[in-house]
Amino acid sequence: MKWKDKYDFMRQNMKKNKSRLFMTVLATAMGCCFLVVLSSIGFGFQKSITEQITSNGKVTEVSIYGKTVASGDENSVDSLYSQDEIDYFQSIPHVEAVVRQNMVNLNTQYALDDYAADVEHSPVFTVMEAEQHGKLELAEGRFPTNEHEILVGYHFAESLRLPSNPAQPYSGRLLNKTIKITLKQPADAAIKETQSIALDAEVVGILKQPAKEWLQDYSVVMDQSAIASVITLLPAEEQRLLDHYQNVLVYADDMQHVTRIAKTIKDNGYNAYSVASELKKVDSIFLFVKLGLLFVGAIAVLIAAIGIYNTMTMAVTERTQDIGIMKAIGASPSSIRSIFLLESSFIGVSGTLIGTAVAFLVSFAANQLIPIILSSQNEDSEPAGFIFSYIPMTLIWVSAAISIGIAILSGMQPARRATEIDVLKALRRDI
Repeated sequence: MKWKDKYDFMRQNMKKNKSRLFMTVLATAMGCCFLVVLSSIGFGFQKSITEQITSNGKVTEVSIYGKTVASGDENSVDSLYSQDEIDYFQSIPHVEAVVRQNMVNLNTQYALDDYAADVEHSPVFTVMEAEQHGKLELAEGRFPTNEHEILVGYHFAESLRLPSNPAQPYSGRLLNKTIKITLKQPADAAIKETQSIALDAEVVGILKQPAKEWLQDYSVVMDQSAIASVITLLPAEEQRLLDHYQNVLVYADDMQHVTRIAKTIKDNGYNAYSVASELKKVDSIFLFVKLGLLFVGAIAVLIAAIGIYNTMTMAVTERTQDIGIMKAIGASPSSIRSIFLLESSFIGVSGTLIGTAVAFLVSFAANQLIPIILSSQNEDSEPAGFIFSYIPMTLIWVSAAISIGIAILSGMQPARRATEIDVLKALRRDI
């Protein structure tokens, strides 16, 4: 028999029991939908946590938090890094860049024309050459090449206000503008006269907008060489910042080398943290969660498989005479078996397509409605941008394989039974 003949025979017989076919496909679709939606919860939570972790730094980044050194009978942590230590970090295989930064505790004021801004933080002093390979990304402009050029945060212009009208922020372009930066010593009873230093710096680059919409970036970044201009304002213990660094970030040339670099740094006494190692822990935890949800969802598909088995068994019983006629005119057992397997496959595929489409609608509705419901109950119910349900393509393929595979397996026994029907009994309608 040709495949077209098999398909026509299947279609004609399926038309005779439309209601039963509809209910069987519906059961399969509900099972597949339940499987996808339930598993998508695990994928959604994993995606949200992963994005939360990666939003704090690049996947190739290793943060260093001081070095444990012996101090008498106790251990202490040295949080300043010398140039020799920077050279060591750079010598580690597969390290692409070592970003080093300094932050000083000085009262800072920024002024542009008639606008001024008092901010809570001082400029960040960094080695610009290393930052070009680090996590700083520019929305426009370029990186500074000397101490008289700076980068400003994406929202820095909003911090500049008219003293006569504080509600009016600066609305012009900051790129290539010269900003006057005044740094003052914090008020201290031990200091009789507060000293200050004024610097003029040109804005040559605007930092990229933060990935999270609710984050505001008002930072100012200067080259490390500019710290020499303000070193006299710092306490004696902080004047080591002229040739030492407070914050060091090591960047690997590829994600696969991050764990090895972090381990090498830790083995040398440093406290290190990497996003990649955190992601591995998250992936390991959610692997078991997703497998558990898949198992529970597969039970619904197995229940639907009982309906498919019952439908195919009834189909074989009702078509006994037709099967006898086909065998009498020379149809092979494999041809008869393939007809019923084709029918069970059709039920599985149809149910999978319908169930997957409904699962996408349920997932979309959940991501839209659940935050609204929770926020109406509690303002701090969940972090902004949290994903409750996420359906990746891998989940679609796995769910389709489970649903269609179980549907075909459910039809194999009835199909085998159809090939064993005796021709004479079938023609006499004697079952």
